[in-house]
Formats: sequence, C-alpha cells, structure tokens
Amino acid sequence: MMITGKKGIRLLRLHRMIRNITLGGNRCGTYCLILACAFFFTAYCLPRQAHATFVEQMAVSPKSISMANTVTAEPPGLMAIHYNPAGLSNLEEGKVFEQGFTIPWLSITHKFEADPDFKGFFGEWGPQEGQIPDPVAGKEDTNSSGVMYLPIYDDTLNILVAPTAGLSVRKPGSKWTFAVANYVPYGGGMNHKSDSVCNYGVRTLYLQHMIYASPAVSYQISPTLALGMSVGAGQTALGLRLNMRSPNELVALTRVLGDATKGFEIPILSELTLPPPWFGGGVGPYDQVATLDLQVRDDFSPNYNLGLLWEPKKWFTLGITYQSEIEAHLNGGYNFRYSDQWQRMMAWQGSSPLLLMIGGMFQLPNQAVPYQSGTLTATQRFPQRLQTGIMVRPTKRLKLFFDLHWAQWSIIKEDNFQTDQDIQLLQLVKMLGYTGGHRNLIVQRQLEDTLHWSAALEYQLKPNLALRCGYEFRPTSVQDELFDSQYFVPDLHNVGVGAGVKLPHGVSLDIGLSCLFNPSKKIPNNSSTNMNSTDFFYPVYNPYAGLDVEQETYIWMLSFGVRMPFHAFIEHQKHLMHKQHEAIHHLVELLKKPFEAFKKPVEAQPAEE
Repeated sequence: MMITGKKGIRLLRLHRMIRNITLGGNRCGTYCLILACAFFFTAYCLPRQAHATFVEQMAVSPKSISMANTVTAEPPGLMAIHYNPAGLSNLEEGKVFEQGFTIPWLSITHKFEADPDFKGFFGEWGPQEGQIPDPVAGKEDTNSSGVMYLPIYDDTLNILVAPTAGLSVRKPGSKWTFAVANYVPYGGGMNHKSDSVCNYGVRTLYLQHMIYASPAVSYQISPTLALGMSVGAGQTALGLRLNMRSPNELVALTRVLGDATKGFEIPILSELTLPPPWFGGGVGPYDQVATLDLQVRDDFSPNYNLGLLWEPKKWFTLGITYQSEIEAHLNGGYNFRYSDQWQRMMAWQGSSPLLLMIGGMFQLPNQAVPYQSGTLTATQRFPQRLQTGIMVRPTKRLKLFFDLHWAQWSIIKEDNFQTDQDIQLLQLVKMLGYTGGHRNLIVQRQLEDTLHWSAALEYQLKPNLALRCGYEFRPTSVQDELFDSQYFVPDLHNVGVGAGVKLPHGVSLDIGLSCLFNPSKKIPNNSSTNMNSTDFFYPVYNPYAGLDVEQETYIWMLSFGVRMPFHAFIEHQKHLMHKQHEAIHHLVELLKKPFEAFKKPVEAQPAEE
C-alpha cells in the first residue's frame, strides 16, 4: 500500500528517524523512540473530533496543577491516592503527613447580541410581539464570585477552596504502605448578582464531590513493580438557582391576545367562556415567570481507585490508573416562586366553566399559587476513568512526562429532577411539546466519552529545587447543540507552572499555578436547544432564544502543599501551641498593667506602746 500526500511524507520521515535512532543503540535513542511513538499515536491514531474533560481533577494537588495533571507515572505524594495509589510506595518510610490548599477562581463572562436574522416569534405573517426588543440584547456580565457547599455547616460559601490532608505509614523495610486522605476530585460553582442578565441561565450554581476519607494501600511486589488501591467515602452536593423566562411563540401569543381583549366584555357569555382579558393579560416573551431554587446532596457516594507503577529502568517509568464510576442518589428540596403575571394567568384558567372543562381534559393548573415547594430527588453520576502515563529521564536533571486520559462521560444522558407534586410550569409546557411529565424536570445532556493527552517536564535546577510546567488540552464533553450556562465548561487550554522545594528535616514544599482558558466560545442563535433555540417544541429550556451568545472563560488555580515526617508535624504543632500560650500570657500581662495603677498601697499601722 502506498501512502501519498503530506501525511505520507510525514510517515516516511518518521520511519527514517526511528531507523536512525534504533541503529544508534544508546539510551538517548531509546527514550527518543518512546517519545516519538507516543506523539505519533497522539497525532495519527486519536480521533480528531474526540471530546475530553469536563470538571474532573482541576484542584487536587499543587504538583498536578503545575504539571497539568501529567503525573500518572510519578504521582504527587499522598495525592497518589487519587492519581495512582501505587505511587504511595515511593513515599518515605515511617509516618508522613501532608497538607494542601488550592484556591480556584472562575471568571465566566457572557455577551448577548440580537440575531439580525431573527424576525420575531411570529415571522412575517402574524402579530409582531416578537419584535419587542429583548432587554438582554447588547449586554454582558461576569460572575461575581465562586460558590461552594460546606458539608458540616449545611450552608454555602461565596468562594472556592479545595483543602487536602493525609497521612501515610510504612514500617522500615516493609513492602506495604498504608495511607488515608481527603480531597476534591470534582467541583465547580459560581454566583451572579441579583440583577445580572446571566440569571436566566444561572444565578447560583455549585456541583462538587468531596472525598472526606479515602483509605489506601500499596504493595511493592518487586524493586520495579508496585500495585495500589484506594477506597473513597465521599459526599456529592448540587445547588441551582435561576430566574426563569420563556421566549416562545405560544408565550408571546398569550400577551398579544391579552392586550387585544382588554375590555372585550360580552355579558354572561364571557363569564361562561373566556373572561377578558384572555389569559389574565398573558405573559410577555421576555417576562420573568418564576424563580427556581434547589439544593440536593448525597452524604455517602463511594468509589475506588486502582493503580500500577512499573520502573524497569531508572530513566523510564510507566503508570496506569483506573478510577471507578461514582453514583450519587441526591435528596433535598426545591422551591418554584411564581411571578404576579403567571399567577394571574393561572387564576384565569379556572375562572369559567369552559376553562375548567378544558383544564380538566388536559390536566392544566387552574389556581394561582405564589410558590410550590417540596422534596426533590435526582441521580448524579461521575464517570469511570482510565489514565496512563510515562516518565522519561534523558538527563539526571530533566524528566519528561506524557499522559493519556479517558473518561466515560457518555453515561450522562440527561438531568432528571423528580418532584413530589405536579409543577404548574411543567403542566403548561407540555402544550408546547414537553414530554417529561408533570413531576420530572428533564434537560437533555448526551455527554460524550472523553479522550485527551497532556505533557509536562520537571527540571532539577538545584538539589533542593525542582521547576515544573505542563500543558493539557481539554476539549469539552458537552455537545455544541446542548451547550448552556449550567454545563458551562467549553474547550479549555490548561497551562501550569510550579516548583518543589526540599527543606531540612525532611520537609517538602510544593507550589502550583495554572490557568485554564477559552477566550471565545460562540453559541449562535438557534444552535443550542438548551440555551437559545427558537423552535416551538423546545420550551425546556431556552431563556436566550433569538440571541447570539458568546462566552469567555478563565479559571485560575493557586495551590500550596507541604509534606513532612509526622513527628516533625507534631513538634511543629507543640511549638505553635507554646507560642500561642506565650502570646496569650503576654497579652494578659499587658491588660493587667492599666489596672495596677489603681491599687492603693496598704499603709503600715503604728506599733502599740
């Protein structure tokens, strides 16, 4: 078979390079051959349109952040529990304590512009209610802060933080290493101000899975091979708040008919059939109809990780990790709060015998209620993942890393929130083609499986100082035709830098800084049925129908970590407690001094004669 064109030329050049390297027979040739094969596999064998990561492992450890998650072949300390449990065998003997802290910052900016080709909800043949300018058009806004759920306090915090802590134990000369740690493998959230134009997509959102205890074990089978396993006990939490509107032809028609029938009174007949104004005046296409609040969580959603670490040569290491699927059964509450206009329309539907009969036939609401609240259930799944990587050391100071990541995001087909009562909004939107029922708020997702690569390097500048950097391309697993403000992660470039410092007494410090960014994700009008479709049969949920939307995404990560022998940690804590005791004692003495001046000296009594 003959291969022609540019691809054939590249293959011929690659063949010659491999032949020359192989004939060289030295170590440099071998590691170059390995890297060449790895990049060849990436460039020619991976599908060009493959989708990749969503929200996984963004803020786990400073080393992984600085190396863009390219750490499978050299896992980062105790966080090997997540990246590759077999890497625990590389920790120091005895008891080792580790503490980390990561601060993510999300900056998500949305810009909204009217589509010049959009002629209104009735086109050119009917009433031009759709020509009323959308107040969102021509505006933009950025989220005001991040948001996260605090498990013990059962409350939210308007900032994103990801703490980690852990302890490992290995007896001198033993092949077994035991460890336990906590960390956050999945997480994200943001807030918008109360008057933000983004509130129809998301006003408040958080989704996180925190592993509060993950016991792990590794076993050094031979000097070159180690196996490991960890089991995680985690909590999953989800919260959402948004202002709801429905730019739709049927909704616009209710306002047109409401305006047209004001004062249209036929004695007796109107009261028996269609009292004016029809639909109680109707609801405009850009009017807010409700506010939705929901908070759900699962306090025990387990998982497990398996890992292998193979080091046949000192200059080459292979790592493989499998992370199991996580399934969380969420329970919590919801609250739909309806606008005055919506309540007038619901009251109108029960205002005459004819309307009551029609409502009974189609199971439509006929009473005005200010809100509906109750219990909510849902299922949230996180995918099984497979990650493999190599480390090649061409010189004593330089390490090169290359990883492949796969995740089965296709297990998420839809979001399905199940309520304990019929919801008026869902009862009404079935007239527009919604088939989810009266008690199921269903949003189609159809995520795709993920496959991507990352690369990094570490340079040992000094015996106690290592410099790191990495790059990862994360094409989103969210399809363009289902993109929205809730599944807000587009294609991202992930660039990381950092350093590792070794201090006396076995103390190690790590710092990592990364930026995940996409300066422009465009969602043209009618391109997403979860955001801006004007199709009559997609009422749930397209709050920006008729608008061109552009999203700018920047996610910053700053992370610190320290690892030390456990006895050094205890001594450090004792030293801090001693310093605190001295500071408190000194403060008490300072507070006493002003009062000592008021003490009267005791006068000596004269001796009796």
